[in-house]
Amino acid sequence: MLNKLLAMTKAELKSKIQSIDESAVKGRAMRRKLAGMKKKEGGFTLLELLVVVAILAAIAGTATIMLHDTDKKAFAAAHVAMMDELSKGILTFQQLNGGNYPNNWDSLMHSATGTLTGAVPAYLLNDALSSQLTADTLTATDIGRLDAVGINQVRVLSGAVTYDHDDDPATANVACANDAAGIGAIIASKGNDVTVQNIFRSSAANGCGAAASATMVEDDAVLVWNGGNERVNAPAGARLLAFGVGPDSTLFQSTNYGALTNTPIYRHVAATEYNRFLVLFNVTSDPTSPTNGKATLQAIIDGAGDTKDEELGEFDNVRPT
Repeated sequence: MLNKLLAMTKAELKSKIQSIDESAVKGRAMRRKLAGMKKKEGGFTLLELLVVVAILAAIAGTATIMLHDTDKKAFAAAHVAMMDELSKGILTFQQLNGGNYPNNWDSLMHSATGTLTGAVPAYLLNDALSSQLTADTLTATDIGRLDAVGINQVRVLSGAVTYDHDDDPATANVACANDAAGIGAIIASKGNDVTVQNIFRSSAANGCGAAASATMVEDDAVLVWNGGNERVNAPAGARLLAFGVGPDSTLFQSTNYGALTNTPIYRHVAATEYNRFLVLFNVTSDPTSPTNGKATLQAIIDGAGDTKDEELGEFDNVRPT
């Protein structure tokens, strides 16, 4: 920066200094020095140019912080739009496909073999999200109500999948174990092409998912929403099953009527945490409803367990991002 200032003509320097907004300068002493330089008629000393460099650097640092906050707010706005579009897209898909919802969601579960038998919640779920989900098992009623609307398969993480993690052929590959040393290290490593976006996909697509999707049966593992039914406009006693909206869902297969083209990503989580949105399906009986006996889409939540209205609060700057 100093070299650039030294290369300027006197007129260019005066113009540069005049363009600095005094209100953006921190500290009374620094503002006083800037005001004095703006009034100066002659040339500028090296010390004065160093002061200009310090002022410009300080303003740039403030701008970086402000832009960082703006980025977070921009992501929040984008997340709200994505949640709206997902909800509309899923309901449109259902209408165009004989009442069937998209299939093949991310189970959000992990097992040694990539099946739902004995599966446990995936390590990579954000803490705020996982605290709002309870590990449970599917009942025969759950299976029947999901199957009635075309939902019978999910993607499961498999500990049998392995990857290089350090680009060193002399080092053994790391298994997609359900911990920081397994899946966490694999995602973070640049020695492979695995990303958290693809994590539930098979190894052929650079993921840690089993080669084949799991067909859900009674007593298989599942995650149930416990984050407050009123927050998602569900009756107090409703049973809501949670699944991730991953790229292997039939919602994103172009051969299907009403398919969407891109799988949305949620950005307000860490780089090694699950960064997709979730769907909550209500499998509770309601004899007064025309959909009684069938699972229904209850809500979309984000990768940190927030609802659309709560995410909107981040954009409005009344909630932390």
